[in-house]
Amino acid sequence: MPESDGEGPPWYSRDPDGRIQRAIVPERLLRHRGLQERGILPYYPIKPGVVFGTYDPDNDDAPQYVIKILDLSTQELPIYERLLRNLDCPANHTLPCEIIRSDHPVLVMPMLSSIDASCIALDGGTPLAPLFRAFHELVEGVEYLHALHIAHLDLCWGNVIMATPRMAAQHKGVVAWGIYIIDYDTSRQLTRRPRRHPAITLPDTQVEPPDGLTTFDPYSWDVYCLGRLLERTMEMYYRKQERPHWLARWFVTWLIGTERGCTKVCRCRPTAATARRVLDILGWIAPVFDTFSAKC
Repeated sequence: MPESDGEGPPWYSRDPDGRIQRAIVPERLLRHRGLQERGILPYYPIKPGVVFGTYDPDNDDAPQYVIKILDLSTQELPIYERLLRNLDCPANHTLPCEIIRSDHPVLVMPMLSSIDASCIALDGGTPLAPLFRAFHELVEGVEYLHALHIAHLDLCWGNVIMATPRMAAQHKGVVAWGIYIIDYDTSRQLTRRPRRHPAITLPDTQVEPPDGLTTFDPYSWDVYCLGRLLERTMEMYYRKQERPHWLARWFVTWLIGTERGCTKVCRCRPTAATARRVLDILGWIAPVFDTFSAKC
């Protein structure tokens, strides 16, 4: 990302010699009228120049927020505008947040945590049913985006978060142990639905494309990244065992698919909608496996 003091991010603080100070919150953000009106004070950079966190050193129990300076050259602002209109939909796994439009638009969202696989099953065991419930939330969230013709394009561990009960109590609309999808700065609003969209050139992504590919069906790319994300979640969940449950491994492998380098519509893996329907079935089957395992 270029070093910029223009309208869009990144915004940096500079010393008297003009050198960038990445560890300091820029004065421009501290003076942001919308943040001041809400009493929200950026305290430290999370992603220097773009994302900042709040913290009250006098009150450790104060709710904490993330402030993101929106880049108006991307589709993140219009995508959030669409997603935030329908937070009541159970399939919408967008984090409840606020777009502050006074001065330059910024996004203020609750500060949650990374997915903690040890909290998926609260009794400390590794039953299959809770893992599939977590899988279902993520797959359902991606299916919801795709139904709106939105491709996230950067689904990864850093772009999904989880709320603890304490965080849920501090932030309105946040559900305890709920899983949320964030960061739409590389996302695209598309004109065609899944199984109808040709390949596009991928933006910079945190997931490494298979076989060095640079073009991908955008919906299929999301499902591939989703498979990799669930693979990591599964491995963390079963980290104390020799290997994950075979049914979880099958589902993750099915999502990742066998890449054939499709240049048009991709059929190397299922759609998010198909994956969610399969998870509906697996959700019924999993308790049977758990009951049988408990008796053995």
